[in-house]
Amino acid sequence: MQKWIPRTAILLLAIIITGCSPDKDQNPSGKTDPVENPTPTNETVSESPWNGEWFFLSDNILGTLHITENDESEFDYKISGLQPTTEDSSPKSLTFEGNGTIDGHQAEATCEATANCKMIIKMDGSALQLTINEEITDGSQLILSGEYKKSTSIEETPMFRMKNDQFLIYGVLQGDKPSAVKAKLGNPESEGPDEMIQNYWIQQYPAKELLVTYYDDWVETISFTTTKEALEAEIAEHFEGDRYRNKDGTEYLLVPQNQDLLLYRPNEEDPSTINVLVTVADENFYYSLEHGEISVVE
Repeated sequence: MQKWIPRTAILLLAIIITGCSPDKDQNPSGKTDPVENPTPTNETVSESPWNGEWFFLSDNILGTLHITENDESEFDYKISGLQPTTEDSSPKSLTFEGNGTIDGHQAEATCEATANCKMIIKMDGSALQLTINEEITDGSQLILSGEYKKSTSIEETPMFRMKNDQFLIYGVLQGDKPSAVKAKLGNPESEGPDEMIQNYWIQQYPAKELLVTYYDDWVETISFTTTKEALEAEIAEHFEGDRYRNKDGTEYLLVPQNQDLLLYRPNEEDPSTINVLVTVADENFYYSLEHGEISVVE
């Protein structure tokens, strides 16, 4: 009997390290004078829309921009970029700081390395368009001009939906570019080359136990861990196609229009959860179907 290709088996059985989001610091409440001139405790201080962390919507650079507004017209910033190691090159990184002024929805800042370097930032809601007129590369050749999105603007996305006859997993589709995935999920906690398969790139989002694999800058596979009850509740509501089952207990959903395949089985490390993989139906699937290892669930 023909076996699955090694990549499918490896990805399906991969253990994704669970991450957790740190708790936000709570602001201490102010004291009030109980006798004279009491200070209101319910006064809300408006947060500047510029303040905070913004991440770079780049296909090949992990970039962040942190802005701290000092008053109504001045701010400090720190910008950094990292292009992780590949098999053929060393990692590239770049960090620099500066300050500037804000005028409504536009800001200008100086760059530290050259006197003529200026940074122009235009805000449009939760997005920034950043342009550096004389890029500072420090030998790294990292270009940090482009679009940035505010970290706090990331919205929660459903675990499973269907879109244009494709499986939509936490907002991610097969064929998406890395920048599109970042726009939905933010910067991954880590990324780098697949140690087992050449020319593949992996991004990890531990908070969702999600792993996204790219080939040639396009999402090829999506894998994650969840519970069977949670996934099947979503499937029952949003999927109308045929379901299949292998004799070994693996469950399959198939979209014949584009050969999209979702499969899941119990996690060997934790049987209360399942490992899920979104990939493309290949000859292994159809061989097993033809020879009775896989059958349609009536």
